[in-house]
Amino acid sequence: MSAERLDDRPWYRQFWPWFLIALPASAVVAGLYTLHIAIVTKDGLVVDDYYKEGLAINRTLDRDRRARELGVAAVFRFDPSRERITLYLDGPAAVRPDFLTLRLVHPTREGHDQKIRLEREGEQTYSASLQLAIRGNWHLLVTPPDESWRIGGRSRLEGPVQIRLAPFSE
Repeated sequence: MSAERLDDRPWYRQFWPWFLIALPASAVVAGLYTLHIAIVTKDGLVVDDYYKEGLAINRTLDRDRRARELGVAAVFRFDPSRERITLYLDGPAAVRPDFLTLRLVHPTREGHDQKIRLEREGEQTYSASLQLAIRGNWHLLVTPPDESWRIGGRSRLEGPVQIRLAPFSE
């Protein structure tokens, strides 16, 4: 008796050869995509001059100490439906300038950082309208025009938010 060949289809019509080819092919495609991401995106976490950054830390710590001495703090409110940021500043009248600068610092991507000018509306109230999308996690830093003090906090700006901003502790 002769053995009958049950499957007489050519190899390229079989499942297993294509399955075995697909595994390394998918690894090659994933590697090329990873290479594309590495080339296209900017690595914003690397600092060119570490010495200058180290010296700037002392100035930053001085601004935090100054805010603590003055008793500066604030309540930050974000209303996405009105596209509005409001800040209620606590502290002596001497630390209430005509405007404040709010820096939204993205935790991982330097290119997404934003600066917003908060105009004074009342005795302790500052606000600004937003034209940019700011959804996501952010470090919030508030400074006066002369940058003599600094307060801040961290928040996820997805819906309505209200958080307290204070000087950073040492």
